[in-house]
Amino acid sequence: MKRTLSIACFSFLVVSVGQVMAQQDFSKVEIKATRVAGNIYMLEGSGGNIGASVGPDGILIVDDQFAPLADKIRAALKGLNPGQLKFILNTHWHGDHTGSNKVFGPEAPIIAHTNVRKRLMTEQKIFGRTVPPEPKEAWPVITFDAS
Repeated sequence: MKRTLSIACFSFLVVSVGQVMAQQDFSKVEIKATRVAGNIYMLEGSGGNIGASVGPDGILIVDDQFAPLADKIRAALKGLNPGQLKFILNTHWHGDHTGSNKVFGPEAPIIAHTNVRKRLMTEQKIFGRTVPPEPKEAWPVITFDAS
């Protein structure tokens, strides 16, 4: 009984968050950069956080939030380091982690697990909602199978 209730609550939370995110006004979102240590930063905006490693050889980001935030993310990164984006690492396929892939993908290679690429390439169904495949420029070009 407890397990069924936990699953039901979790499902409701995920669906509710998805609906809120789909209706969000991204024009009001601000991207805030916080130094974690040395040249490592965390960018907060909407959805999953972005990790950033900035250095003289360029920038690596871990996840990239939603596409409507790409210009704000780019501006925040330029404020940390004027260097070029060199790599994008996706932790998983959800839109708050891969939504800006289609914007940043043409600029830098995207790295992810093979299953992330498979999910971004194909239609997904999650909690009764259909998520269409992402365009080719949003797909990881470097993949790995082992963790």
